[in-house]
Amino acid sequence: MTHFDQTPQLSPLHQAARGTAIVTGVFGVFIAVLLAIHLYHYVVTDPAQRLELEQLKERYTLEPTNSQLAERINKLDIQTRRDQFARLYFLQRGTLLLVIDLAVFTAAILVCTRHWRAAALPQSPADLKSEQIRHALYLRTAVSLTAIALAAAGLYLAQRPFGKPLPAANPDEPASLPAEPMFATFEQTLSQWPSFRGPQGLGVTDLPDVPDDWDGPSGRHILWKSPVPLEGNNSPVIWDNRVFLSGATDRQQQIFCYDLATGQLLWTGDVAVTDCPEREMMYIMEDTGYAAPTVVTDGYRVAAIFAGGDAGCFTVEGDPLWHRHLGVPESAYGYAASLAAYEHTLIVQYDVTYETDKSRLIALDWQTGQTAWQTPRPVPNSWTSPTVVQVGDSPQILTSGSPWVIAYDPSDGRELYRATCLGGDVAPTQIFADGKILAIEPYNSIVAIRTDQADGDITNTHLAWRSSGDMPDICSPVSNGSLVWTLSTSGSLTAFNVTDGSEVYVHYLDLEFHASPSIVKDRLYLMALSGTMILAETGREYREIKRLELGEKCCASPAFAPGRMVIRGMENLYCIGTTP
Repeated sequence: MTHFDQTPQLSPLHQAARGTAIVTGVFGVFIAVLLAIHLYHYVVTDPAQRLELEQLKERYTLEPTNSQLAERINKLDIQTRRDQFARLYFLQRGTLLLVIDLAVFTAAILVCTRHWRAAALPQSPADLKSEQIRHALYLRTAVSLTAIALAAAGLYLAQRPFGKPLPAANPDEPASLPAEPMFATFEQTLSQWPSFRGPQGLGVTDLPDVPDDWDGPSGRHILWKSPVPLEGNNSPVIWDNRVFLSGATDRQQQIFCYDLATGQLLWTGDVAVTDCPEREMMYIMEDTGYAAPTVVTDGYRVAAIFAGGDAGCFTVEGDPLWHRHLGVPESAYGYAASLAAYEHTLIVQYDVTYETDKSRLIALDWQTGQTAWQTPRPVPNSWTSPTVVQVGDSPQILTSGSPWVIAYDPSDGRELYRATCLGGDVAPTQIFADGKILAIEPYNSIVAIRTDQADGDITNTHLAWRSSGDMPDICSPVSNGSLVWTLSTSGSLTAFNVTDGSEVYVHYLDLEFHASPSIVKDRLYLMALSGTMILAETGREYREIKRLELGEKCCASPAFAPGRMVIRGMENLYCIGTTP
């Protein structure tokens, strides 16, 4: 007598969904465990390391000659910052991957519950065996495809910053030059402080009567102190009797103009926030903020750019000129490149994605905001700023971004030469001194590139020297032409010979630094995060002159004018001078 199996049979779709649910369930538990471990380290271990670092710094103030302690502080500071960024990176991408996994798992469970069914007819043993083989094939296929999809998603997320892809820019109508160009000449900019770190982005000035004595808490030589309406980690710029800076939150973006003589807020310019899905996905580090890029002015106009890719321009009297949305940047820490200017154009370094084919250098017409030219850049995210410098008889735009230092013709955006010499998350901005470009690879080295007869790829012909040391990950270098100084976040001040890169001295300062160093004639001005300004000689030995207190935390570089220095604190803008 033949017996037929009466066991209910599962549909092929149910079998595939069950396999998918198993794989995604196991994978989700695995990712959740890893996220919990990283979250524990981020919440518990990292603060403990930072506390240990602060304790070591306090101990160093009592043992300033303890070189082993200084080395331990440097290593711990670098390791702590790297660990924090690595954990933050995993938490962002792991969370997104877990959400995707949970969505697939939920869909698979729903399919399982809805497509279970019993066999319509009893099956013979032969039919049952054939059915089981077919179902086993479905199950293996579903498990394999799910595993491949999850692995592909993990690899994709691991190689990209947190956020949606940068949308393709709409083609812009080429900008037409005005019949009578109205812009500042190169010579005019040399007597002003028009952009990040002043003329040519060097952080150097020989303006007369720059103050070298003040005390914020008591008000000594503080000519005025004015509140800044919105937060921002950008630095002030100065043109004649006006001071410009910007501030922003996630919903508001503004440019501010102050009177240099009185500190009065003359006008506020609103730059509209462009609402789009990509902006909602932006990740902005607190240390970066929504207004990290420093504004630029040419004495006729002032322009700013913000974390979401919104750029705006006003006349120096506060009349609005234009607004452009360049697309939401993909940035691991938040967009931070300051603006530069050349004649009738505004220079934007838009290194905004891990996909190296989407970064670009853009020139916008000062008056209209239309694109004058744009050039693709073969680099991923960077946080450096473009600088317009005079190299011999010709102006050049200098840029840095892993792995390239690239120079461009500012008149048309044509690439002049490039050298591969950098790596990592490049944030310190390059400078130009003694005919060489000096660029920083964070944590590792400083490199010098000769510019004489430079053309094309000069990697094998024009690298003058490279020196290793405790290199900064935020602060840009500064040079007086014979020496170049680097200042790390943890306070390592290192001097090198510009000629050959040989180390002159290393001195550890017991403070944290986010502002780039400046040179005023023969003195280094070093502004610590705490608001302490250290004045030191620019000689071949470290000789500290004095320490001066602002009375407020500061991460912005100072701006200079004859007889004046303007400093942006976390909440207030200060003007320092010895005479009213």
